[in-house]
Amino acid sequence: MKMKRAKEIKRVAILVDSTTSWSRLLIEGILEYSKAQGPWHIHLEPQPRDHLLHLPEGWKGDGIICRVSSREIAEHLHALNLPVVNISAMQIEGADFPRVITSPESEARLIRETFKSRGFRNLAYLGDLSQAYVNRHCSIVEAEMNNAGIRIDRFSTADGRDMTEWLKNLPKPVGVICWGPSLGHQVIDLCQLAGIIVPHDVAVLGTDYDELLSEASYPPQAGVRFNVEQIGMTSASVLDSLMQGEIPKQKEWRLEPKGIVEKLSIDTVAVDDPRMASVMRYLREHALEPITVDEILKANPMARRSLERRFRRLYGCSIVEQIRQLRINHARRLLAETDESVTVIAEACGFSSYNYLNRVFKQATGLTPSQYRSEQRLHSRG
Repeated sequence: MKMKRAKEIKRVAILVDSTTSWSRLLIEGILEYSKAQGPWHIHLEPQPRDHLLHLPEGWKGDGIICRVSSREIAEHLHALNLPVVNISAMQIEGADFPRVITSPESEARLIRETFKSRGFRNLAYLGDLSQAYVNRHCSIVEAEMNNAGIRIDRFSTADGRDMTEWLKNLPKPVGVICWGPSLGHQVIDLCQLAGIIVPHDVAVLGTDYDELLSEASYPPQAGVRFNVEQIGMTSASVLDSLMQGEIPKQKEWRLEPKGIVEKLSIDTVAVDDPRMASVMRYLREHALEPITVDEILKANPMARRSLERRFRRLYGCSIVEQIRQLRINHARRLLAETDESVTVIAEACGFSSYNYLNRVFKQATGLTPSQYRSEQRLHSRG
Protein backbone atom coordinates (compact mmCIF):
# COMPACT_ATOMS: atom_id res chain seq x y z
CA MET A 1 0.00 0.00 0.00
CA LYS A 2 1.40 3.38 -1.02
CA MET A 3 1.99 5.93 1.71
CA LYS A 4 0.42 9.34 1.05
CA ARG A 5 3.18 11.84 0.38
CA ALA A 6 3.36 14.65 2.92
CA LYS A 7 2.88 18.18 1.64
CA GLU A 8 6.06 20.12 1.08
CA ILE A 9 6.53 22.85 3.68
CA LYS A 10 6.91 26.24 2.02
CA ARG A 11 9.05 28.91 3.63
CA VAL A 12 7.42 32.33 3.38
CA ALA A 13 8.56 35.72 4.67
CA ILE A 14 6.07 38.41 5.70
CA LEU A 15 7.72 41.83 5.68
CA VAL A 16 5.41 44.44 7.21
CA ASP A 17 5.44 46.82 10.15
CA SER A 18 3.75 44.52 12.68
CA THR A 19 3.18 47.28 15.28
CA THR A 20 -0.19 48.38 13.88
CA SER A 21 -3.58 46.70 14.09
CA TRP A 22 -3.76 46.85 10.28
CA SER A 23 -0.64 44.72 9.87
CA ARG A 24 -1.63 42.30 12.64
CA LEU A 25 -4.99 41.67 10.95
CA LEU A 26 -3.16 41.22 7.63
CA ILE A 27 -0.87 38.62 9.20
CA GLU A 28 -3.87 36.84 10.74
CA GLY A 29 -5.39 36.52 7.27
CA ILE A 30 -2.16 35.07 5.88
CA LEU A 31 -1.89 32.61 8.78
CA GLU A 32 -5.50 31.54 8.31
CA TYR A 33 -4.77 30.74 4.69
CA SER A 34 -1.53 28.92 5.48
CA LYS A 35 -3.27 26.73 8.08
CA ALA A 36 -5.93 25.71 5.57
CA GLN A 37 -3.76 25.40 2.44
CA GLY A 38 -0.18 25.04 3.73
CA PRO A 39 1.77 24.06 5.62
CA TRP A 40 3.95 27.18 5.54
CA HIS A 41 6.87 28.00 7.79
CA ILE A 42 6.60 31.76 8.16
CA HIS A 43 9.33 34.25 8.92
CA LEU A 44 8.01 37.51 10.39
CA GLU A 45 10.30 40.47 9.88
CA PRO A 46 8.94 43.91 10.82
CA GLN A 47 9.76 46.34 8.04
CA PRO A 48 11.86 49.17 9.50
CA ARG A 49 11.35 52.86 8.89
CA ASP A 50 14.45 53.09 6.70
CA HIS A 51 12.51 51.52 3.80
CA LEU A 52 15.22 48.90 3.29
CA LEU A 53 14.71 45.16 3.04
CA HIS A 54 16.01 43.16 5.99
CA LEU A 55 16.10 39.35 5.95
CA PRO A 56 18.30 37.04 8.06
CA GLU A 57 21.62 36.30 6.40
CA GLY A 58 21.38 33.11 4.43
CA TRP A 59 17.57 32.96 4.55
CA LYS A 60 16.28 30.64 1.85
CA GLY A 61 12.61 30.78 1.16
CA ASP A 62 9.94 30.09 -1.42
CA GLY A 63 8.05 33.39 -1.45
CA ILE A 64 7.56 36.82 0.13
CA ILE A 65 4.60 39.02 1.03
CA CYS A 66 5.90 42.54 1.44
CA ARG A 67 4.89 46.16 1.75
CA VAL A 68 7.09 47.50 -1.05
CA SER A 69 7.74 51.05 0.13
CA SER A 70 10.90 52.05 -1.75
CA ARG A 71 12.76 51.52 -4.99
CA GLU A 72 15.60 49.93 -2.99
CA ILE A 73 13.25 47.27 -1.61
CA ALA A 74 11.87 46.57 -5.10
CA GLU A 75 15.40 46.12 -6.49
CA HIS A 76 16.39 43.82 -3.63
CA LEU A 77 13.28 41.70 -4.10
CA HIS A 78 13.95 41.34 -7.83
CA ALA A 79 17.51 40.23 -7.05
CA LEU A 80 16.20 37.43 -4.81
CA ASN A 81 14.37 35.95 -7.82
CA LEU A 82 11.49 34.69 -5.66
CA PRO A 83 7.70 35.00 -6.02
CA VAL A 84 6.60 38.27 -4.38
CA VAL A 85 3.20 39.77 -3.59
CA ASN A 86 3.04 43.48 -2.78
CA ILE A 87 0.44 44.75 -0.27
CA SER A 88 1.38 48.44 -0.43
CA ALA A 89 -0.76 51.15 -2.03
CA MET A 90 2.43 53.08 -2.86
CA GLN A 91 3.28 53.25 -6.55
CA ILE A 92 7.03 52.58 -6.57
CA GLU A 93 9.12 52.55 -9.73
CA GLY A 94 10.20 48.99 -10.48
CA ALA A 95 7.64 47.43 -8.09
CA ASP A 96 5.86 45.44 -10.80
CA PHE A 97 4.91 42.55 -8.52
CA PRO A 98 1.32 41.32 -8.23
CA ARG A 99 -0.44 43.62 -5.76
CA VAL A 100 -3.38 43.30 -3.37
CA ILE A 101 -4.79 46.55 -1.95
CA THR A 102 -7.98 48.27 -0.87
CA SER A 103 -9.71 50.18 -3.67
CA PRO A 104 -8.97 53.89 -3.02
CA GLU A 105 -11.89 54.89 -5.25
CA SER A 106 -14.33 52.84 -3.16
CA GLU A 107 -12.85 54.30 0.02
CA ALA A 108 -13.32 57.82 -1.40
CA ARG A 109 -16.98 57.07 -2.16
CA LEU A 110 -17.53 55.91 1.42
CA ILE A 111 -15.96 59.10 2.76
CA ARG A 112 -18.12 61.20 0.45
CA GLU A 113 -21.31 59.40 1.55
CA THR A 114 -20.35 59.84 5.21
CA PHE A 115 -19.96 63.61 5.03
CA LYS A 116 -22.62 64.31 2.43
CA SER A 117 -25.28 62.47 4.45
CA ARG A 118 -24.42 64.75 7.37
CA GLY A 119 -24.86 67.89 5.29
CA PHE A 120 -21.19 68.94 5.15
CA ARG A 121 -20.24 71.43 2.46
CA ASN A 122 -16.77 72.23 3.82
CA LEU A 123 -14.13 69.51 3.94
CA ALA A 124 -10.37 69.37 4.41
CA TYR A 125 -7.66 66.74 3.91
CA LEU A 126 -4.68 66.48 6.26
CA GLY A 127 -1.56 64.43 5.57
CA ASP A 128 2.06 64.48 4.47
CA LEU A 129 1.33 65.47 0.87
CA SER A 130 5.04 65.41 0.03
CA GLN A 131 4.63 61.62 -0.03
CA ALA A 132 3.41 60.63 -3.49
CA TYR A 133 1.04 57.94 -2.23
CA VAL A 134 -0.61 60.29 0.30
CA ASN A 135 -0.95 63.02 -2.33
CA ARG A 136 -2.49 60.53 -4.76
CA HIS A 137 -4.98 59.37 -2.14
CA CYS A 138 -5.89 63.00 -1.41
CA SER A 139 -6.44 63.63 -5.13
CA ILE A 140 -8.78 60.64 -5.42
CA VAL A 141 -10.80 61.84 -2.42
CA GLU A 142 -10.78 65.40 -3.78
CA ALA A 143 -12.08 64.27 -7.19
CA GLU A 144 -14.90 62.33 -5.54
CA MET A 145 -15.87 65.37 -3.47
CA ASN A 146 -15.69 67.72 -6.44
CA ASN A 147 -18.07 65.45 -8.34
CA ALA A 148 -20.51 65.91 -5.46
CA GLY A 149 -20.10 69.69 -5.55
CA ILE A 150 -18.00 69.78 -2.36
CA ARG A 151 -14.76 71.78 -2.19
CA ILE A 152 -11.87 70.36 -0.18
CA ASP A 153 -9.00 72.26 1.50
CA ARG A 154 -5.55 70.62 1.60
CA PHE A 155 -3.01 70.76 4.44
CA SER A 156 0.39 69.10 4.19
CA THR A 157 2.25 68.33 7.40
CA ALA A 158 5.48 68.71 5.42
CA ASP A 159 4.97 72.43 4.69
CA GLY A 160 5.80 73.73 8.17
CA ARG A 161 2.50 75.61 8.47
CA ASP A 162 0.81 76.11 11.84
CA MET A 163 -1.88 73.43 12.04
CA THR A 164 -3.78 75.16 14.84
CA GLU A 165 -4.08 78.39 12.85
CA TRP A 166 -5.20 76.39 9.82
CA LEU A 167 -7.90 74.65 11.89
CA LYS A 168 -9.07 77.98 13.32
CA ASN A 169 -9.36 79.55 9.86
CA LEU A 170 -11.28 76.73 8.20
CA PRO A 171 -14.96 77.58 7.49
CA LYS A 172 -17.13 75.91 10.12
CA PRO A 173 -18.57 73.37 10.39
CA VAL A 174 -15.92 71.38 8.56
CA GLY A 175 -15.09 67.71 8.15
CA VAL A 176 -11.37 66.91 8.36
CA ILE A 177 -10.14 63.73 6.67
CA CYS A 178 -6.90 62.67 8.34
CA TRP A 179 -4.28 60.34 6.89
CA GLY A 180 -4.42 57.74 9.64
CA PRO A 181 -5.59 57.82 13.26
CA SER A 182 -2.39 59.35 14.64
CA LEU A 183 -2.98 62.59 12.74
CA GLY A 184 -6.65 62.44 13.71
CA HIS A 185 -5.61 62.20 17.36
CA GLN A 186 -3.38 65.25 16.89
CA VAL A 187 -6.24 67.25 15.33
CA ILE A 188 -8.55 66.44 18.24
CA ASP A 189 -5.81 67.49 20.70
CA LEU A 190 -5.24 70.81 18.92
CA CYS A 191 -8.96 71.52 18.68
CA GLN A 192 -9.38 71.00 22.42
CA LEU A 193 -6.48 73.37 23.18
CA ALA A 194 -7.87 75.99 20.77
CA GLY A 195 -11.45 75.77 22.05
CA ILE A 196 -12.73 74.25 18.80
CA ILE A 197 -15.57 71.81 19.47
CA VAL A 198 -15.29 68.28 18.03
CA PRO A 199 -17.47 67.23 16.26
CA HIS A 200 -19.77 70.28 16.18
CA ASP A 201 -17.18 72.64 14.62
CA VAL A 202 -14.67 70.10 13.31
CA ALA A 203 -15.69 66.49 12.54
CA VAL A 204 -12.68 64.15 12.36
CA LEU A 205 -12.48 61.04 10.17
CA GLY A 206 -9.37 58.88 9.85
CA THR A 207 -8.52 57.18 6.55
CA ASP A 208 -8.06 54.04 8.65
CA TYR A 209 -9.62 52.75 11.86
CA ASP A 210 -7.22 51.35 14.46
CA GLU A 211 -8.72 49.45 17.40
CA LEU A 212 -6.26 51.08 19.80
CA LEU A 213 -5.28 54.48 18.37
CA SER A 214 -8.76 55.50 17.22
CA GLU A 215 -10.21 54.80 20.66
CA ALA A 216 -7.40 56.58 22.55
CA SER A 217 -8.78 60.07 21.92
CA TYR A 218 -11.93 61.73 23.19
CA PRO A 219 -14.17 61.88 21.39
CA PRO A 220 -13.26 58.47 19.90
CA GLN A 221 -12.24 58.76 16.27
CA ALA A 222 -14.24 57.43 13.33
CA GLY A 223 -12.37 55.76 10.49
CA VAL A 224 -12.56 53.57 7.42
CA ARG A 225 -12.72 49.85 8.20
CA PHE A 226 -10.67 47.89 5.67
CA ASN A 227 -11.13 44.20 5.04
CA VAL A 228 -7.54 43.59 6.06
CA GLU A 229 -7.88 39.89 6.85
CA GLN A 230 -9.14 39.40 3.30
CA ILE A 231 -6.17 41.33 1.92
CA GLY A 232 -3.97 38.88 3.85
CA MET A 233 -5.84 35.81 2.63
CA THR A 234 -5.95 37.03 -0.98
CA SER A 235 -2.25 37.92 -1.00
CA ALA A 236 -1.47 34.46 0.43
CA SER A 237 -3.59 32.82 -2.25
CA VAL A 238 -1.83 34.78 -5.00
CA LEU A 239 1.58 33.91 -3.55
CA ASP A 240 0.60 30.24 -3.30
CA SER A 241 -0.25 30.20 -7.01
CA LEU A 242 3.04 31.90 -7.86
CA MET A 243 5.03 29.39 -5.78
CA GLN A 244 3.33 26.60 -7.74
CA GLY A 245 4.56 28.12 -11.00
CA GLU A 246 1.20 29.55 -12.10
CA ILE A 247 0.97 32.82 -14.01
CA PRO A 248 -1.51 35.20 -12.34
CA LYS A 249 -4.53 36.21 -14.42
CA GLN A 250 -4.19 39.80 -13.27
CA LYS A 251 -1.55 42.09 -11.78
CA GLU A 252 -3.69 43.82 -9.17
CA TRP A 253 -6.54 42.93 -6.82
CA ARG A 254 -8.52 45.87 -5.42
CA LEU A 255 -10.74 44.86 -2.52
CA GLU A 256 -13.73 46.77 -1.21
CA PRO A 257 -13.51 48.40 2.25
CA LYS A 258 -15.99 47.12 4.83
CA GLY A 259 -17.41 50.54 5.68
CA ILE A 260 -17.05 53.42 8.11
CA VAL A 261 -16.67 52.80 11.84
CA GLU A 262 -18.87 55.59 13.13
CA LYS A 263 -17.67 57.19 16.35
CA LEU A 264 -18.37 60.40 18.27
CA SER A 265 -15.82 62.38 16.25
CA ILE A 266 -18.34 62.58 13.36
CA ASP A 267 -21.58 62.39 15.37
CA THR A 268 -23.06 65.63 14.10
CA VAL A 269 -25.17 67.10 11.33
CA ALA A 270 -23.66 70.15 9.62
CA VAL A 271 -26.75 72.09 8.61
CA ASP A 272 -28.16 75.38 9.88
CA ASP A 273 -31.73 74.12 9.64
CA PRO A 274 -32.57 72.46 13.01
CA ARG A 275 -35.65 70.77 11.60
CA MET A 276 -33.70 69.18 8.74
CA ALA A 277 -31.00 68.10 11.20
CA SER A 278 -33.75 66.43 13.22
CA VAL A 279 -35.07 64.70 10.10
CA MET A 280 -31.61 63.31 9.28
CA ARG A 281 -31.17 62.02 12.84
CA TYR A 282 -34.57 60.35 12.56
CA LEU A 283 -33.55 58.68 9.29
CA ARG A 284 -30.27 57.40 10.70
CA GLU A 285 -32.11 55.91 13.70
CA HIS A 286 -35.00 54.35 11.74
CA ALA A 287 -33.69 53.70 8.20
CA LEU A 288 -33.73 49.92 8.66
CA GLU A 289 -37.40 49.98 9.60
CA PRO A 290 -40.23 50.12 7.01
CA ILE A 291 -40.64 53.89 7.47
CA THR A 292 -42.64 56.17 5.17
CA VAL A 293 -42.55 59.90 4.49
CA ASP A 294 -45.81 60.19 6.44
CA GLU A 295 -44.09 58.73 9.53
CA ILE A 296 -41.21 61.16 9.10
CA LEU A 297 -43.69 64.02 8.91
CA LYS A 298 -45.44 62.77 12.04
CA ALA A 299 -42.13 62.93 13.94
CA ASN A 300 -41.18 66.25 12.28
CA PRO A 301 -44.42 68.14 11.48
CA MET A 302 -44.29 70.36 8.37
CA ALA A 303 -45.70 70.48 4.87
CA ARG A 304 -44.62 67.48 2.79
CA ARG A 305 -43.49 69.62 -0.14
CA SER A 306 -41.44 71.84 2.16
CA LEU A 307 -39.79 68.78 3.74
CA GLU A 308 -38.81 67.28 0.40
CA ARG A 309 -37.57 70.57 -1.06
CA ARG A 310 -35.50 71.58 2.00
CA PHE A 311 -34.05 68.08 2.39
CA ARG A 312 -32.85 67.92 -1.21
CA ARG A 313 -31.38 71.43 -1.05
CA LEU A 314 -29.36 70.65 2.09
CA TYR A 315 -28.36 67.02 1.49
CA GLY A 316 -28.28 66.82 -2.30
CA CYS A 317 -30.64 63.85 -2.56
CA SER A 318 -34.22 62.87 -1.86
CA ILE A 319 -35.39 61.32 1.42
CA VAL A 320 -36.02 58.01 -0.34
CA GLU A 321 -32.51 58.04 -1.84
CA GLN A 322 -30.99 58.75 1.58
CA ILE A 323 -32.89 55.87 3.22
CA ARG A 324 -31.79 53.57 0.41
CA GLN A 325 -28.12 54.58 0.85
CA LEU A 326 -28.23 53.98 4.61
CA ARG A 327 -29.71 50.54 4.00
CA ILE A 328 -27.11 49.69 1.36
CA ASN A 329 -24.31 50.72 3.72
CA HIS A 330 -25.70 48.36 6.37
CA ALA A 331 -26.05 45.57 3.80
CA ARG A 332 -22.38 45.99 2.87
CA ARG A 333 -21.36 45.44 6.47
CA LEU A 334 -23.57 42.37 6.90
CA LEU A 335 -22.38 40.84 3.62
CA ALA A 336 -18.74 41.30 4.63
CA GLU A 337 -19.00 40.31 8.29
CA THR A 338 -21.72 37.62 8.51
CA ASP A 339 -22.76 34.38 6.82
CA GLU A 340 -26.44 35.31 6.70
CA SER A 341 -28.20 34.64 3.40
CA VAL A 342 -28.85 37.56 1.08
CA THR A 343 -32.58 37.06 1.65
CA VAL A 344 -32.15 37.43 5.42
CA ILE A 345 -29.89 40.47 4.93
CA ALA A 346 -32.46 42.10 2.64
CA GLU A 347 -35.07 41.79 5.37
CA ALA A 348 -32.68 42.99 8.10
CA CYS A 349 -31.87 46.10 6.07
CA GLY A 350 -35.49 47.06 5.43
CA PHE A 351 -35.69 46.00 1.77
CA SER A 352 -38.98 44.54 0.64
CA SER A 353 -37.39 41.62 -1.20
CA TYR A 354 -34.14 39.99 -2.25
CA ASN A 355 -34.71 41.12 -5.83
CA TYR A 356 -35.08 44.77 -4.79
CA LEU A 357 -31.88 44.65 -2.73
CA ASN A 358 -30.13 42.96 -5.64
CA ARG A 359 -31.17 45.73 -8.05
CA VAL A 360 -30.40 48.80 -5.92
CA PHE A 361 -27.18 47.30 -4.52
CA LYS A 362 -25.84 46.75 -8.05
CA GLN A 363 -26.84 50.29 -9.05
CA ALA A 364 -24.89 51.68 -6.08
CA THR A 365 -21.79 49.46 -6.16
CA GLY A 366 -21.64 47.91 -9.62
CA LEU A 367 -21.87 44.46 -8.03
CA THR A 368 -24.69 42.18 -6.94
CA PRO A 369 -24.74 41.34 -3.20
CA SER A 370 -23.40 37.85 -3.97
CA GLN A 371 -20.58 39.26 -6.12
CA TYR A 372 -19.74 41.79 -3.41
CA ARG A 373 -19.53 39.03 -0.78
CA SER A 374 -17.36 36.90 -3.09
CA GLU A 375 -14.92 39.78 -3.53
CA GLN A 376 -14.73 40.14 0.25
CA ARG A 377 -13.85 36.52 0.83
CA LEU A 378 -11.42 34.01 -0.50
CA HIS A 379 -12.98 31.18 -2.45
CA SER A 380 -12.23 27.73 -1.13
CA ARG A 381 -9.46 26.04 -3.05
CA GLY A 382 -9.79 22.47 -4.15
